Amino acid sequence: METVRRIRIGEGRLFKQIRLASLRESPSAFEATYESALRRSPESWSSQSDGTAEGSDRATFIAFTNNSPIGIAALYRKGETDTGELLQVWISPEHRSRGVANDLMDAVFHWAGENCHRAVVATVTRDNTRALRFYQKYGFKPLNETSPDSSDAPVVLAKDLNVCAR
Repeated sequence: METVRRIRIGEGRLFKQIRLASLRESPSAFEATYESALRRSPESWSSQSDGTAEGSDRATFIAFTNNSPIGIAALYRKGETDTGELLQVWISPEHRSRGVANDLMDAVFHWAGENCHRAVVATVTRDNTRALRFYQKYGFKPLNETSPDSSDAPVVLAKDLNVCAR
């Protein structure tokens, strides 16, 4: 049975475990590299994890099956705006196409609405067609136009919430 929940204070090791798994399995999907992540201190993992465990500006959600982490998604408020940036989204390959990504997005968007984010943006590499299809199916719309001279440029997508639950 799969569950999704927000990361908790003191779960830096859990965050490190799932983040390293994502970077190792999908190196081209992220700006960070597995090698650079390995060099991070335990304190930096804990600090980042704890910083997303509370408050209304950043949140990290973990998907589990049988108490094992199988997916991650984070939302960080962009500056002083009401827009959140979706980051670190990943599902372990053996759990893809089973609804886990939808469950993670549902948790992210529920939290975003409760914390007055009015839009969520995601940046995806152009060759990550699986992610692009998922985001568009979930209701994201491309913000930047595709042109032949921008084949290396990432695709920026957005989805409006149009609601603040407060």
